[in-house]
Amino acid sequence: MTTTDMRKHPTSAIARLQLKCHPFDFRQLVFAHGWVQLAPFNWDDATQVLHRCLTLNGRSCHVTMQHQNATDKVLVRATLTPNPGRTHHAEARRQVTRMLRLDEDFSPFHACCRRDRHLRIVAERGWGGMLRCPTAFEDVIKTICTANCHWRNTCTMCERLCALGGGAFPSPKQLIDIGPRRLSHAAPVGYRAETIVNVARLTEEGQMPLDTWMAEGNIDRVRSTLRQIKGIGDYCVNHMMVLLGIYDRLPVDSEVIKHLRDTYHGGRRVPASVAVRRFEPFDAHAFLAYKFGRIAAGARAIRSPR
Repeated sequence: MTTTDMRKHPTSAIARLQLKCHPFDFRQLVFAHGWVQLAPFNWDDATQVLHRCLTLNGRSCHVTMQHQNATDKVLVRATLTPNPGRTHHAEARRQVTRMLRLDEDFSPFHACCRRDRHLRIVAERGWGGMLRCPTAFEDVIKTICTANCHWRNTCTMCERLCALGGGAFPSPKQLIDIGPRRLSHAAPVGYRAETIVNVARLTEEGQMPLDTWMAEGNIDRVRSTLRQIKGIGDYCVNHMMVLLGIYDRLPVDSEVIKHLRDTYHGGRRVPASVAVRRFEPFDAHAFLAYKFGRIAAGARAIRSPR
């Protein structure tokens, strides 16, 4: 939905929410990894606004998210079109908060960064958050779609999945009703269809409340449940843990291992266990040090071109 489309709705049909938050780099959070490129996310660079469809208790609406610094506070403004009604505003706030990690405290990570000359810029600019989906279910499905394929194929899968959901990301029940055979061709997710439908079934039956378990501190239960799902390997498990706010391990795929070897081992072939040792001193923040260390290196290169 464009700005022009939104203007067609009367003011009463639009809900505007304000969420107070700590200072952070909104654009950097959105672009810290590739989720912004996956439907139904859409970024408008001219207005610095993030768009997508949300599903609120079965109803679909369009949300725009924009970061604003007022004189005495920092806000994220979210606009919902059409207005889903006050009874759904709390759920909308919860989903926006989850996507933008507004309730996550990165100050311990920033304290580590201040002690490392290469990472001081991370603390100075308030980096640390990475965009995620409004639900853990959507994050799991998209993570499955990143495994063993080129990124452009991941983008296509997510576009097709959202087409099946009528523009929004499909619900667990919708994916169950579609079934693995049709899904494998319609999305097209291929062999991943069985895993995706299995995750949808476990979610629909209440057997995989990942965010609830995380809030309760049941991290081992989250890891073990994900590992038991056929089609979800170590990379997907570690990637999901990052999206759930656990950063002690790097999700190592071919691109990550190549970067580590080229950057820290002179291009030599070393085992993944050796390649990741550079980040062991960061302990619980290992992945954040890796991710934002790469971003910081890029920022330094732009500031000091040769």
